[in-house]
Amino acid sequence: MNKHGTSSTEESGEATHPDPRQVGLGGALRQAWVGYRRRLDAELVGAGFGDRGFPDGRVLRICSRPGETTISQIGRELGITRQRASKIVASLVERNYVTLATSTSDRREKIITLTTRATDYLAAQRKASKSIEHELRTHIGAEALDSLHLLLNALGGAEQPRMRDYLRSARSPGDPFHAGE
Repeated sequence: MNKHGTSSTEESGEATHPDPRQVGLGGALRQAWVGYRRRLDAELVGAGFGDRGFPDGRVLRICSRPGETTISQIGRELGITRQRASKIVASLVERNYVTLATSTSDRREKIITLTTRATDYLAAQRKASKSIEHELRTHIGAEALDSLHLLLNALGGAEQPRMRDYLRSARSPGDPFHAGE
């Protein structure tokens, strides 16, 4: 530390890494999530998918399920308005990830279909995720990675709501899952 309270690595612009024992578990989990997402993003950019954004991956995974997917369904799944879902889908159409067709049962509704680009993106995302896990297994060892999974399962457990349900309820102060900090 210098007289200004910063280290020479902070002044030089290099990334600093706090001692993991000085960061609480919540902070460490947030840092890990950001680090994981940044690595995943870098892998996807390298695979030719630098044009994707939030929540493209979630929307494409929803659309990859069996059966037809509608814009209204995307809105319900993400806990957003149909208008906002429509804007997200329009952006995906512009970037050639999905196509739209009018529903035969309800002419007001649009059916979303994945393009080859979208299926390639989802495959690249799965491959990147597996690559990161393989890299971690090699770096820290299988036993340490298994221990990490045990820790995460102990925190999450089978009784936890799905992420979308938790996020939706976190917006409602009266809900038992409300995430007020």
